[in-house]
Amino acid sequence: MTGSVPITMAPTAAATLDLRPLSSPLLSAQPGVVHGITRRQPGLGAADANMSYTAPRDIEDAWRVRQRWCAAIGVDPDRLVTTGQIHSNGVLRVRAGQAGAGARPGAARAGVADALITNEPGVVLLSMHADCLPILLVDPVSPAVGVVHAGWRGTVANVAGAAIAALTAEFGTDPGRVLAYLGPAIAADCYEVGADVAESWAGRVGVANAHHGLRSSGSRWTFDLSAANSRLLLEAGVHPRHIDHSGICTRCGGADWFSHRGQGPATGRFGAIIALTG
Repeated sequence: MTGSVPITMAPTAAATLDLRPLSSPLLSAQPGVVHGITRRQPGLGAADANMSYTAPRDIEDAWRVRQRWCAAIGVDPDRLVTTGQIHSNGVLRVRAGQAGAGARPGAARAGVADALITNEPGVVLLSMHADCLPILLVDPVSPAVGVVHAGWRGTVANVAGAAIAALTAEFGTDPGRVLAYLGPAIAADCYEVGADVAESWAGRVGVANAHHGLRSSGSRWTFDLSAANSRLLLEAGVHPRHIDHSGICTRCGGADWFSHRGQGPATGRFGAIIALTG
């Protein structure tokens, strides 16, 4: 799966860019697993390495961008799997025959869900982000992997816990052995939310535990997606030493990341990718 990947992008200055996907030292130490998170990369394609096909995107340009990032990470772009992300706690198990769903322009996506899991080597899971938290999951024993898209709605719905539960149900995963990487997302100081979010989060974890993610200053509330999802992973049985944080704020780091809050709704998307190499 990780051999030569055909690249169709024309030989321009973009072809010489040094692409450096973000990765987790914790996950990188695991044999048989490949992963990476793409970035905003000026000069790569027509939209700074935007991975999304969402209109008004030039989808052929986006496909070339996907190929470049997949080559840098070491996966086959024709085996990418994507879903329609709706800020839910839905989890989809991806089987070998679904490899490529949503990969190329016009290819139907695998379904509608905000988390994907698989134990099939060569199936490349992809989620898309622009402030929402990417979570990469590895069960090194089964083995199995997963990717999660967690905005505030998905966090309140406990999509992270749902992904752990699905790994357990589908593959016999022991949550205590799961490794988790929490990638770039909008940080608390940059993520002001309304009372509805505060009340929803307190309803999920209890008022006494709401400070795990929620901060208040007078009538102003801010929400920390990484802290909140760490809490949910711990509740699901993940060991604290098995959770790795990027510590990157997408809004503060707008030169390197796409941010809905920082750049507006028309901004691009970066991708979180993980696969078993077999």
